[in-house]
Amino acid sequence: MALVDYSSSDEEAPPQVPAKRQKTSHGDASPSASTLPPLPAAFHNLYASTVRVSTSDDPTLHQGRKRVNPHKAGSWPSHLYIEWHPTTTQHALLSKLLAALQPVLSVPLESFLTSDLGAPQPLHVSLSRPVVLSTAQKDGFLAQLVGRVGSCGVNPFDLAPRGLAWHRTSESGRSFLVLRVGSANANASPASKSTSETSTTPTPTCTRLEDGDGDGDFGAATKQRQRHNPELSKVLRHCNTLVEEYEQPPLYAFKDDDGDDAFHISIAWSFAEPTPEVRERTEDVFSRAGMRDEVLSICVPVDGIKAKIGNVVTHIPLPVRGKRGNDE
Repeated sequence: MALVDYSSSDEEAPPQVPAKRQKTSHGDASPSASTLPPLPAAFHNLYASTVRVSTSDDPTLHQGRKRVNPHKAGSWPSHLYIEWHPTTTQHALLSKLLAALQPVLSVPLESFLTSDLGAPQPLHVSLSRPVVLSTAQKDGFLAQLVGRVGSCGVNPFDLAPRGLAWHRTSESGRSFLVLRVGSANANASPASKSTSETSTTPTPTCTRLEDGDGDGDFGAATKQRQRHNPELSKVLRHCNTLVEEYEQPPLYAFKDDDGDDAFHISIAWSFAEPTPEVRERTEDVFSRAGMRDEVLSICVPVDGIKAKIGNVVTHIPLPVRGKRGNDE
């Protein structure tokens, strides 16, 4: 017997009662998307991972990409990061930037902004390399991470883009188009201004820390050494210490917080190496009227970090003490 009995097509259907159209406060007949409440933050954790369709490394399932850490039974690929869900306006702005870049670059771009189905995707700032934990380690690692983040002394804070750059990684064999990010804490010490990476239209909710160099790439000496990322660097030190205790490699190693400008948000990638011509064309597009200022005025709020262990994502909030920024 069927679980559900459906009426046949020749039976008379019951009369349908028309649903009432809900009015909005402005008298509209139907609510707009902007009036709908946002999804709770915990919802994103439940659907942060794609379904594993193969335990073997099959690049054809992942746009030609290869796993940094091949799957092994009893091993749990893990990653610590800060997640950012761009607003509709921010997503449209970054999409506009990629759309302007694609026709003038000689390399294909794969966007991180949307999924294969066209749905907006969250972006992230890495706080660890891809590390591997054993089944016996994973629960203890997570418990220690929760305790250390909770006592790190860093309050929720804001980040702001400081420039656009290309970054090549030997591990993945890919080139990443990234937004370098720095602390947007209004109380941070400002650096010498650079017209090439200074926003002229700061948002009222995110006062950005000026950049000290305008080269748009990693590893270059700044004109005036400063702490670009006091909050991120402090959280990273706690993360690095913990992963090293589990015999895993740290992410970045800074000396006295000098030149801590490697933090970034990847927005697109390519297998091709970024040639000087590609870098120059990227900078030309980014410098077009309004494009740079709009992107550099983006505000990225940070209220915690996420630990992805296997396919389980855990949000670990930063301690809240009545203000945003470093508690030092």
